[in-house]
Amino acid sequence: MKSFLAVSYAPGRLTATEEASRADALTRLGADARILSTEDGWLAFQGADPGDRVDDSGNAFTLRLGRAARTRTADVATAELAEQLGRGTKADGAALAALVPPFAAAHRSGPGEPIVAATDWLGFRQLFWWQGDGVAAVSTSALALGALAGAGLDHGALGLQGLVGWQVGLGTVFAQVEKVPAGCLAVLDAGRVETHRYVEQSLALDGPAPSLPEVADEMAGMLREFLAAYLADHPSTVLQLTGGQDTRVLLAALSPETRRGLRALTLDVRGGSDATLAQRLSALGGLDLHVHWLDEQPPVTPAAAHSAALQAAAALDCMASPLALAPLLLAEGHLEQGHRLSGLGGEACRGFYYFGQPRDATTSPHLIGQLANWRLYANEAVDARALEPGFVAAARTDALERITASFDGAPPQWLQATDYFYLYQRMQRWAGAHGSVAAVNRFFINPMFDRRFIQLAHSVSPDQKGSGLLTGQLIHRLDAELAAVPLDSGLVPARLGQRGIRDRAAAARVTARKLSGKVRQRLRHSGRAQLGAAEVAALVVEHWRSEPDVLAPLRTTGIVRDAWLDELLAGRRECAPATVAFLTNLVVATAPQPVT
Repeated sequence: MKSFLAVSYAPGRLTATEEASRADALTRLGADARILSTEDGWLAFQGADPGDRVDDSGNAFTLRLGRAARTRTADVATAELAEQLGRGTKADGAALAALVPPFAAAHRSGPGEPIVAATDWLGFRQLFWWQGDGVAAVSTSALALGALAGAGLDHGALGLQGLVGWQVGLGTVFAQVEKVPAGCLAVLDAGRVETHRYVEQSLALDGPAPSLPEVADEMAGMLREFLAAYLADHPSTVLQLTGGQDTRVLLAALSPETRRGLRALTLDVRGGSDATLAQRLSALGGLDLHVHWLDEQPPVTPAAAHSAALQAAAALDCMASPLALAPLLLAEGHLEQGHRLSGLGGEACRGFYYFGQPRDATTSPHLIGQLANWRLYANEAVDARALEPGFVAAARTDALERITASFDGAPPQWLQATDYFYLYQRMQRWAGAHGSVAAVNRFFINPMFDRRFIQLAHSVSPDQKGSGLLTGQLIHRLDAELAAVPLDSGLVPARLGQRGIRDRAAAARVTARKLSGKVRQRLRHSGRAQLGAAEVAALVVEHWRSEPDVLAPLRTTGIVRDAWLDELLAGRRECAPATVAFLTNLVVATAPQPVT
């Protein structure tokens, strides 16, 4: 199911105004959306899955809002999902928490029953809700809900995104539209929507904390079990292979017999390190590797690049970089969209934000502010000269308030709190926005998102996760030969797992090199563009200069400076990819109709 929207009215609430809003919302779902009237509202969906169950009245249905529904050992049939969700607010929380992200589904048992929509335990598959006056809705599309609500843009959320490049917390760029929280149901009934938690966000394990060897052993066993079962059920699966640690973990967890002939895919550019390492690993394991060269594809015109960027912005609900997604969408148009294994989730084993942080500190506003200034604002901050001064000033204050609030519920120890922020903010809101697009295009499987796997990762102390100790031991347990092959960073997993003095120093040097790059970005007010983003950005700006009316709606938002736009369109000013991404999102978010 590519898109879904369900609307419920209180008795007697439907009016001509709501009918007009309905038409606006439907344009965001796709021209071929199927629309059904229900006893208390209506629903629409586009791109139905063969396993979906819908009666003609729209009063009973079970819809998979993504292609995959999988536990560690088996696919879950639509009938099972119906049973799990059919209990409404008392849905089977343990069964839902066992589903590996990305996952979402919507269900209604029959006439008079509420509509129950569930997101996965991590909130990775994006769902959104809106509550109006006697009317409420749940959807896979924040754009559609924004059109339905008619409340305009949320300038605070846009200010945050102008600094970070993605959203933090549960807000969206549309006023009154919010994301369904991780591990929650959204229950829609008689013009009301309420969220109900089916699994706690705490990742604490029951009983005493296991030792590092015990954690590595259990993780290794889980991954072997997961991958053996998945490849047995879906032998045509493709492993997306890079030079990094996470796909190395997956490759090592496959038995030597399973590796031989297994299809693998690497996306790279000529001269990149991913393809070189993928070819070496494939030769060792007997993989059937296909390298897709992103820089050897047919030329893209400025108009085509602009169209791809707009489509990407709409797919991301304007809440992440369309310039990161557009090159991938162009590439994926040439690739098979079947079952794909991904290494997402592995960074939970390594302490993403640890370097340069105090080891034994307690979380404080000062530390949160430092994290924001030196890490969160480094890559995707918009050029402040492009924005109205009042908007920029408010953005700084609003963004820090929202980032600080997102640490509520995190452990008091600072490094563990950054783990919590990484998982429930960066992974849920940034990777999840992109992952939700992948989830409707292919069977996008992430074994390291198994909830028990993440719980184990969070049970390990920062000293054991930092510098790759846990990941090194995990890879070595899975396959000692693969653990001896250097990563794209030059580090050797087997040595990281031993934690000798020289190995710790080597890992620290690699991390320091990465952090120094972020410091330079911060001091130069320049971000690091994603693969292919700079090229797409240049083409998009070229299109704007040939069609300047595309940016005309931005002049009335109170966000973008007219004088700066004039200079950009006249060719007297250049525009960094992060700023092009922000403006592209703003074009799509403010358009009264879908833009192409």
